[in-house]
Amino acid sequence: MKKGLIVFIVGLCYLILLIYGIGSIYSVETPTEVKKPVQKIPVQNLEDKISIAHTDIFGSLERPQVIFDHKKHVEELVKDGKKEWETCDSCHPWNEDKTQISFIFPQKVAKKDKDSYMNAYHDECMDCHKERSSQKKKSGPVTCGDCHPKKLSLLQYKYPVAEFDYAHHENHDKKLKEKNIQDSCSYCHHIYNEELVYEKGKEWSCSYCHEIGRKTGQVLAVETKIIGKKGLGLEKVSHMRCLNCHLYFKKQEAGKIRAKDEKEAPLVCVECHTGKYKTVAELEKVPRPDSGQSEKAFIEIDKSRMKGVPFDHKSHQTQSRTCRGCHHETLNACKECHTLVGNPDGGNVNLAGAYHDISSEKSCSGCHVVKKSDKNCNGCHHALMPVDARTKEPKKEICVLCHSGKREILPATKLSVKGLDTEKVKKEVEVKILEREYEPSKFPHMKIIEKMTQISNDDKLASYFHRNIQTLCEGCHHQSRAEAEAKKDEPPYCRNCHSVAFDPSRLDRPRLLAAYHRQCIKCHEKMELEKPKECKECHKEKEVRPKDILSKPAEASR
Repeated sequence: MKKGLIVFIVGLCYLILLIYGIGSIYSVETPTEVKKPVQKIPVQNLEDKISIAHTDIFGSLERPQVIFDHKKHVEELVKDGKKEWETCDSCHPWNEDKTQISFIFPQKVAKKDKDSYMNAYHDECMDCHKERSSQKKKSGPVTCGDCHPKKLSLLQYKYPVAEFDYAHHENHDKKLKEKNIQDSCSYCHHIYNEELVYEKGKEWSCSYCHEIGRKTGQVLAVETKIIGKKGLGLEKVSHMRCLNCHLYFKKQEAGKIRAKDEKEAPLVCVECHTGKYKTVAELEKVPRPDSGQSEKAFIEIDKSRMKGVPFDHKSHQTQSRTCRGCHHETLNACKECHTLVGNPDGGNVNLAGAYHDISSEKSCSGCHVVKKSDKNCNGCHHALMPVDARTKEPKKEICVLCHSGKREILPATKLSVKGLDTEKVKKEVEVKILEREYEPSKFPHMKIIEKMTQISNDDKLASYFHRNIQTLCEGCHHQSRAEAEAKKDEPPYCRNCHSVAFDPSRLDRPRLLAAYHRQCIKCHEKMELEKPKECKECHKEKEVRPKDILSKPAEASR
């Protein structure tokens, strides 16, 4: 008995020691590491500094990143007597035919692995620093701690993408024409035909070929394979083409007197990588590049059973920030890649899918769905399914608006509330679903119709698809059709479809109270209106309410 008690006490002491011992070990020797947030540097403060990390090659860094001061290095080379445009090849190599500088660094990398890159950086940077020191010139560090200081480990020097929009294209085109340069398009645009050549009408975007890793079809399969193998990504070729052109013209115009408003071709990072991008509205009046495109087209497909579609190409150009919004593979027409039944050139996406896929912003229907998400449109369209719930296809009643078979586009429609019968279309509607505890909610019916009419008339897309005032009514009366109604301007009440009590057999149909709240509150939310925060803002409480109000369901009178 005593022996058992002794064993129990010893075991208990051992257990306590073990628990507290482990706790003390973890709390003292391995404290919890608190990670400090990475500090992002604003664009205006980057000052042409470049972060050298190559985490895609090195993975987790053993030492902090190197922050390379590009501007400082250029300034030192200029002090040595070089012109600004002559400093680049001090660090960056010429290409094989000595026509352009390849803006890569380091110049000599044996293979794409950790040791090769590390050795190349150390050799080129440190050798240059040592050489300058031997010549008694101002030089840089040659020790690990000086290049990889810990204080820079939490800084993030990342440049925003440079966007070459329509305005930039127009300015470059004008500049080249001012210099009387023939076939100015060939300066930037080329296609691959055993060699790089310029072909009029094929002034395609650089990204079509040079955006390595982008999912493409078979049209440019040969080009993208070669480019991927040579590593000619968009960043590399953009710097080669743009900077070499800027250097050339800067050299040609050295010493010339410039006009006050004439800007020099940029050579420093922050002048192109500004992080500021023009909106569609700002670009609306900028002329689009001319590659022989028609202002208006009639889309008619051989052997198609649907009528042709008139298409205003010029109008659509002004609603995009880039041609790639629609022309995602080349500038060719959709039917060049996508056929009626689909083929490998078009990624096996048939023509109907290319035009009507609502999940793709590249398609007509998909782009229109995105437009419906604008705050002025979303108040109604959030409740209107863009596809038929049963077929999962676009609603057939709007097919005729596009597939008219006429070459002329339907004129825009300006709606008006003047033709409405005010006896039937009430100025104000009382909603009494909560009348047992609240006063009726006053709904400004006509005021909302007038506002929706104004929004529709001011929007080009809306004024094309909203052919009559009844179309706007569907924003709230979303499951009724004017042509099916027994009396004009008298759609069914909400309660005719939405019952007071929830119907478990219709999971897709909310009960009446939920339908009202979801329709009204969601509309305020989607249109970014100031929405009510409390019930009493819409429903004035009754002074006297029934005692059994919590025990019985509300009766709806509307």
